[in-house]
Amino acid sequence: MLDPKRRIDTLQLVELAEGMQIHLRTAGPFLRLIAWILDLLIEGAALFFLYLIINLLSSVVGETVSEGVYLLSFFLIWWFYPVIFEISPWGATLGKRALGLRVVNEAGGGVTMGASMIRNFIRGVEVMLPFLPLIVFFHPRFQRLGDLAAGTFVVYSKPRIDPIIPGPPPLEQVPVNFSLNREEEAAILAFRYRSGGWSEARRVELSNHLEKMTGEVGTKGVSKLMGMAHWLEEQR
Repeated sequence: MLDPKRRIDTLQLVELAEGMQIHLRTAGPFLRLIAWILDLLIEGAALFFLYLIINLLSSVVGETVSEGVYLLSFFLIWWFYPVIFEISPWGATLGKRALGLRVVNEAGGGVTMGASMIRNFIRGVEVMLPFLPLIVFFHPRFQRLGDLAAGTFVVYSKPRIDPIIPGPPPLEQVPVNFSLNREEEAAILAFRYRSGGWSEARRVELSNHLEKMTGEVGTKGVSKLMGMAHWLEEQR
């Protein structure tokens, strides 16, 4: 039996100012870690080649100037590489882009320079205090401290298209012998219409929330809810 409080997927519902709603799939902590490692390798490669170039020019400009240029380059790459790419149309660093991820704001749109600088400044603090990134495992959107401060989270660039799974046909109508308000009736009917796009686990998860109404859990709860929806449809 599935726990009704357990999340089956990582879809996040975002309501836009115009009243429209979109679903975004948040990226998990392990995928974000891989993206971060890729970005570290990219930054390291850039700094290595820059070091080779500056080392060749050190005989001309002097070692002191060369060291200063290298330290300045290290600072700019470390702090502004993620910012520049996150505010670009891609909305992601090269590491995130390689894994099909992007950074968005709370409304699902692109991040501003201010928000990107905040999240990446706090990233520096998280690197120095390794226990801070663990917060990502306990947040429903897998947000780290920098995301919470900047109002951002990491999602998949393209929504995953799941195969349509036909919903279980009701064996018989189940009369609703108690009063329902308009919202409750609409919710039951919506469950029937939309269940074909959900997995069995997702249908069970949602129907379990209505255990007090159906008196059943698991697949029995799904069947009864479908029967109730069928009865409501016939009464219209």
